Amino acid sequence: LEGVITIVDKHSIINLKKKGHSNRKIAKMLRINRKTVAKHWYDHVKQNAELLKENIDVKLIQEEIYNEPKYTEEIDSYLGEILTNEEGKCKLLGTNK
Repeated sequence: LEGVITIVDKHSIINLKKKGHSNRKIAKMLRINRKTVAKHWYDHVKQNAELLKENIDVKLIQEEIYNEPKYTEEIDSYLGEILTNEEGKCKLLGTNK
């Protein structure tokens, strides 16, 4: 879809701005409008400012997002059942997917 940027583009904008790149340079690199770059950077800065006002530790939230997921035994058991069923299907169909 033309005119719609992906979440990857949004993260790229934020990372490139943090590294000091200009809106114009980022726009050229990602092949998007420089006003779109400015909008998403402004939104990011605004959201961080709101979190800081509420005394929310942004770094702690980011670390939680990037950590491995914590599964409960119930979820782990359920995932095991799904994988076992899929292996059985693969054997029946003669595929390795």
